Amino acid sequence: MKRFYIALALVAFGLTMAHADDKTRVAYQEVSVHDPSVVVSGDTYYVFGSHLGAAKSSDLLNWTSFGGGETGSCTLFANTSGVQTGYANAYTTHAVTKVKDYQGREVSFGNFNAHNWQFKGNSVQGMQWAPDVIYNKKMGKWLMYMSLDGDHWCSSIVCLAADNIEGPYVYQGPVVFSGFMGSYEHNGFAADNDWQHTDLAIATGATSLPARYNVGGSWGSYWPNCIDPCVFYAEDGRLLMTYGSWSGGIWEIQLDENTGLRDYTYTYKYLVNDAEPVSENASENTTSDPYFGKKIAGGYYVSGEGSYVQHIGDYYYLFMSYGGLNPNAGYVMRVFRSDNPEGPFVDGEGTSAVYSSYQLNYGNNSTTNRGQKLIGAYAGWGGMTRGERAQGHNSAFVDGDGNAFVVYHTKFDDGTYGHEVRVHQLFVNANGLLVAAPFRFTGLQTTTKQVETQRLFTAEQMAGDYKLLMHPYQQTCAYNDAADAEYSKQNEQRPVNVTLSADGSVKGDIAGSWQFTQDGTSFITLTLDGWDYDGVAIRQNVDYYKDVPATCITAVSFDGVPVWLYKEGTTTDIKSVETHEVSAASKTYNLMGQQVGRDYKGVMIVNGKKILKK
Repeated sequence: MKRFYIALALVAFGLTMAHADDKTRVAYQEVSVHDPSVVVSGDTYYVFGSHLGAAKSSDLLNWTSFGGGETGSCTLFANTSGVQTGYANAYTTHAVTKVKDYQGREVSFGNFNAHNWQFKGNSVQGMQWAPDVIYNKKMGKWLMYMSLDGDHWCSSIVCLAADNIEGPYVYQGPVVFSGFMGSYEHNGFAADNDWQHTDLAIATGATSLPARYNVGGSWGSYWPNCIDPCVFYAEDGRLLMTYGSWSGGIWEIQLDENTGLRDYTYTYKYLVNDAEPVSENASENTTSDPYFGKKIAGGYYVSGEGSYVQHIGDYYYLFMSYGGLNPNAGYVMRVFRSDNPEGPFVDGEGTSAVYSSYQLNYGNNSTTNRGQKLIGAYAGWGGMTRGERAQGHNSAFVDGDGNAFVVYHTKFDDGTYGHEVRVHQLFVNANGLLVAAPFRFTGLQTTTKQVETQRLFTAEQMAGDYKLLMHPYQQTCAYNDAADAEYSKQNEQRPVNVTLSADGSVKGDIAGSWQFTQDGTSFITLTLDGWDYDGVAIRQNVDYYKDVPATCITAVSFDGVPVWLYKEGTTTDIKSVETHEVSAASKTYNLMGQQVGRDYKGVMIVNGKKILKK
């Protein structure tokens, strides 16, 4: 089994905070924004989510809603004349009237009424899903990419622009459509030749519906549902968008920075398994398409939605959410990585994010553990009063000093469907895999640069009694009320007790060892029940109390199972050590002495044999 050992060189500053021994419970100003997409403007953090949820914060803890939402007096939109308008009329007429087509010729663009494209009877209200907001450097405007969902895949992603991040946003034009198979009526026109009401001809030159899209009611077996956009700048300056949900997978296209819309001059070939096909008919193994771009994940109707790409350190990390989104249906964040913004994206075992056959990829009956897990359902951690479940549909960002953060919504084990925004700091372990800090972000106690250039603790300071929490792959996938309670109780993880000694031993409910793995850094390896977890030792506050510091470890096995540890009380005087600048190592790997892995239920495999614990 291959494991990657990669040293990262990031620029960040060192920071030390003093703490008071005060266990006063903190009451943060929480906010409910489903599918939160984070964007930073100056000293303010913004999240935009489904159903026009929007909020802002100065500290990532206390949030204030704005914009009015779908049930209030919405202030987020204006028409092309700049006059504020309600969301129901926000997608009728767009500002961009000319674009360059696939041959670079200037052509007429529109008008594309996005509400008219929705399936007949669908409304705008309740179907504005998962927007993503980004500042377009070339246009000097804030751009919102909104999913306007429709039944039977009659969905579209549109672009809106504003001078102010809080709006009002003006409809610029559509970016991509789905569901143009001539089978379903739309709000504005009949099913027959519905492709003519999209930008298919501008993107591909089509004069009739290509055979590969003529799939009747089987659209989702081959092609994406055009929702859940993520727009990001690649390191080379290109503006890219990932999108899609379940169905035919997650796809990516290049955008035109001048308009914020699709770059029609950047063309894609029709490829099946990365080769030109003999037939023009649809294939579940399509990897590139002239209209939909490049497939980067999923396919075959496997679970996966809410894609988000963020460059952290040396890699582009692709975040996705698997499973059903209710509190008992196994919703969980998975992560893949690539050194190219267009992929291929793989997990820690080198397994592709793109599927070549159907596999159930979540729940107790899953047949694959593909994708590194980030956080699972858990309770009883650090004084929390409610267990957290169904964490997902996340976004991420990196601050100016190289510190990374994941932003997501979480649900709870309180019997409701309520949800709140959470933020955890992210670190990259010595193998180039992401690990999430064990507690929500309450202020910067440990920086990325500190982890990579300082030994934050001596062996004696690390020693002590810890709470340990595993995040195994199994998560509940029940869909009836009686079974939900049983499965939730079974799969919601709770901490166990272990003791770390200065001599490197681990004893208690789980036995093993620990060691710092690189001189002058805080990279650490835990060996628990014969399995290695690589991560970092950091300082954090216990998030449910005021100013209670903790020594924390966050780590992950190469096959993607996270583990968290903490003990309350942290020495405020960090050991003074020489700062070591870590150069970026070449991408090398070491082959382990044994072929080691896990089966899909987490049972350890050594040289092909199961190692069962009695």
